[in-house]
Amino acid sequence: MDLSVCIITKNENKKLKRCLKSLAFLEADIVVVDTGFNDETKKLVTDLKGRYFTFEWCDDFSAARNYSLEQAYYDDIMVIDSDEWLDEKEANFNKAALESFIRRDLYTVACCYQVSIQPNVDYGKNYAIVGRIFSKKYFHYEGKAHEQPVSMIENVDTRTIMINLKMYHDGYNGAEVLKGKAKRNLDLLLKNLETEPDKLYLLFQIGRSYLGLGEYKLALKYLERTVNHRYFHYRYPYSYSACDSYLQTLLALGKTELVLEKLTSFAKKFPNLADFWYDSGEIYLKLNKLEEAIDSFKRATKCTRTEVSDRNGDLAYYKLGQLYADLGDIKQAKSYYEKCQPSFELAQKELLVLRQAELKQIITIYILDHFNDAEILKLTLASLKELPFEKVVVSQRKYSKNDLASDEVVQLTPAVFAEYLKEATNYGFLIHSGERLVDFDLNQLKELLTSKKALSGYSLISSPNQIKALGYRSYYHELRLVGGVSHDFYAGLLHPNAEAEEELIPLTIESPLEVRASLGFETTASVYANLLFMQGNYQAALDHYQAYFMAWRKAYTVRLMPS
Repeated sequence: MDLSVCIITKNENKKLKRCLKSLAFLEADIVVVDTGFNDETKKLVTDLKGRYFTFEWCDDFSAARNYSLEQAYYDDIMVIDSDEWLDEKEANFNKAALESFIRRDLYTVACCYQVSIQPNVDYGKNYAIVGRIFSKKYFHYEGKAHEQPVSMIENVDTRTIMINLKMYHDGYNGAEVLKGKAKRNLDLLLKNLETEPDKLYLLFQIGRSYLGLGEYKLALKYLERTVNHRYFHYRYPYSYSACDSYLQTLLALGKTELVLEKLTSFAKKFPNLADFWYDSGEIYLKLNKLEEAIDSFKRATKCTRTEVSDRNGDLAYYKLGQLYADLGDIKQAKSYYEKCQPSFELAQKELLVLRQAELKQIITIYILDHFNDAEILKLTLASLKELPFEKVVVSQRKYSKNDLASDEVVQLTPAVFAEYLKEATNYGFLIHSGERLVDFDLNQLKELLTSKKALSGYSLISSPNQIKALGYRSYYHELRLVGGVSHDFYAGLLHPNAEAEEELIPLTIESPLEVRASLGFETTASVYANLLFMQGNYQAALDHYQAYFMAWRKAYTVRLMPS
């Protein structure tokens, strides 16, 4: 491509290497000007097919930039910094954008997006608009810091256009780095201001530098001059940044009434800019104006323009979710978190917390403790660890928190539990100490629970037995989950109410014989016959099965007799 790419650098070999590699697809003339006179930098540049030059630093970024332009083979220039790079996935797209632009008229500067990247963060990227592609026959740089390409020919109309090219940037990561660069730039900007005391862009950058250094009174002085300047226009690429910096400075100085006044005024200037409404929401929060904050974040979601990615999407929805969660409106909070993309991890984590909180209100696990043994109880609790529900130990013994090893477990006495179960409006799941939950389908269980229907839920119970033909293990279903209506509880078992819908639930419990024997079944109950069978006491089991079926047949016959 007939294009020269110009870079100035100093002691940033690792980042420079990334930058140069990202430019290889252009097959362009690469000019690297080193203000640090580093032999390693020279070798790196020449190895990657660039041309290496040195420049004696003179506290003037424009002088270094213009020197790099002088070394370029071609008139068409693209400027990139050593801490910036192009994404290889966008190579074909970027090449087409550049080729399309450099065939345009020469009085135009092409602006692209400088996308700021934070480590391990995939959202909220800042898309600054920067002028980077132009002809060196018509433009050169001015400004000791925050330098800009400026026309060299007087009385010629120049213009800027946007091309959809992204330069990724990570040079400002970290508070200390930001402060260091703000201090460096400020010294250069103030020197520049001595010769151009009324230059709008200088006033803006000086004010923003003072803001970054926390010198708010000085920041206000220059930012007020910026937004009130006779040449200030709200369509400039840096206009919103100037207004936002001004608002942040007023806020830091406690000028609340002026902040509110300017918010109303700026709203008319940036009606479709998500950044303004998002930042307004943050300001209203700091001023404890919750309704205005919610309205501002909602307005952000309807905007089509944004300088920071996701402020009209995931970030705004996430903020609204947080606000409604703080207000206790879980339904609204969930609805906004669910609007976020599945890849937006912050919202997904909050959704998980809300869903678990909802489930804790829907179901309580009761651990019926018959052994009064902490170690046995711990094994049962450990098997329930992945179920995000409230857990209540029903026991005669008073366990300490150290014994239970969980802050979420509370205790009830058996007498209180029996009464509580009759009045409970949520689901209750029963498991006995000594038993273990060995298999479950949490998603299926959640779907069942959120139906909120009256339910008699039967779990699969696995117990050992003495019979080789059965593989020394018996499987049967037992009522363990109840909800919606009251159920009777006696002799260690739940007994269904006729109104409840019977359904299998996706939970498998291993129940040792010692647990079964501890439950105190009535001798007329079929489960007592099952216990005798599993213990190998077959004659006694047969006697109890016969007694049970005779009693059941008699009761059934009476029920069928005409009255």
